[in-house]
Amino acid sequence: YKATYAKRKKTFFEEVMYGFHIIFHPFDGFWDLKHEKRGSVRASIFFLVLTIVTFFYQAIGQSYLSNPRGAFTTIFAQMLGVIVPLALWVIANWCLTTLFEGEGSMKDIFIATCYSLVPLILLIIPATIATNFMTVTELNVSELIVSVSFIWMGALLFVGTLVTHDYTILKNVVTCAFTIVGMVFIMFVGILFSTLLGKIVGFVSDIIVEIN
Repeated sequence: YKATYAKRKKTFFEEVMYGFHIIFHPFDGFWDLKHEKRGSVRASIFFLVLTIVTFFYQAIGQSYLSNPRGAFTTIFAQMLGVIVPLALWVIANWCLTTLFEGEGSMKDIFIATCYSLVPLILLIIPATIATNFMTVTELNVSELIVSVSFIWMGALLFVGTLVTHDYTILKNVVTCAFTIVGMVFIMFVGILFSTLLGKIVGFVSDIIVEIN
């Protein structure tokens, strides 16, 4: 029955709902996600978009007690805040695991990473709504819920990497650590390249101005 179910084309609703299975059964959940194609890129993008909306709502929907200065953000800023770290993680992890016999493709890593975001969606939105009904002393509960969501997501990301690449726990710890280092390195190279590119453009512009 399981083999027959794996071959059947999943609906978008089934792919999204499978995220709720993963957050409570991560080991067999991520295994089926990869080997039985229980998830998809479209569902992953859906979770990614919901995560962006979640952080945007958190920024604008908090009560006065949580945001007394009225700090403002834009959806574009939240997109950068979510997509850039996620893209850096996927790229760095894929580059590293390709060298260290990882069994997951970039697509597998992207899907597993996006499905790991589900706890953020489930917990941050209710916690943000709750701040509008809490006193100052009760705001610690909201902050605790948000912290739990990040810890939960981190644990899912760790297990997802472990299962996707079929690593041992020790090898996975080392891989995750070096992936973070790789993310910093990619950011450094990106900033360096953009700075040099800006200087080249400025130099060429100065030459054109002088010639004119």
